[in-house]
Amino acid sequence: MIAVAGSAGAVALVTAAWSSMMNRADVPTGLAVLTTALAAAPLGPTLAGPDPALDRTAALPWPPRRGAHLLACCIVVGALMLAARPFGADFGPVWVVLRNAAGLTGVIGLCAAVGGARAAWQVPVAWAAFAAFMAAPGGPQWRQAALWMAQDSGDRIAAVTAAALLIAGVAAYAVRVGPQVAPVEATMDQ
Repeated sequence: MIAVAGSAGAVALVTAAWSSMMNRADVPTGLAVLTTALAAAPLGPTLAGPDPALDRTAALPWPPRRGAHLLACCIVVGALMLAARPFGADFGPVWVVLRNAAGLTGVIGLCAAVGGARAAWQVPVAWAAFAAFMAAPGGPQWRQAALWMAQDSGDRIAAVTAAALLIAGVAAYAVRVGPQVAPVEATMDQ
């Protein structure tokens, strides 16, 4: 619940600042991308349980629940971004907001699977910051794929990249939840 409050707080902060300083609701692409990453970042640490040994002894299989958890994070980020519209901040077309939420959530899932949930937010925020500063739609295909967050709503390469990141993130996170933690290290988190 604290993570969702953090995500909502990030969106609310940007929305309040934007609507109080600007006369228009349309948020620039770079700021919209960065806000999406800041909304997704607090959800990264929720992708790990308190005890890895408990995860291994569960009676029900964890992979479907992990996949559902990551998809729920995606829905939360997209809903928060779209909920800002009545308050004076339009973060872009619905399709772009959902594409960016899905892709960044997938990156968080991949990072949680590879490096652990604690650091899962770092790569998506850094990638979004880079895309925010380099936000210029179009260009060669490799550039469209690398800066998929900043592409226009009709960009097929950006859509395919975001979908591939979401699918890979859900699959990786569902199967493997990060590096194994030693029992001594697990007790340090408590």
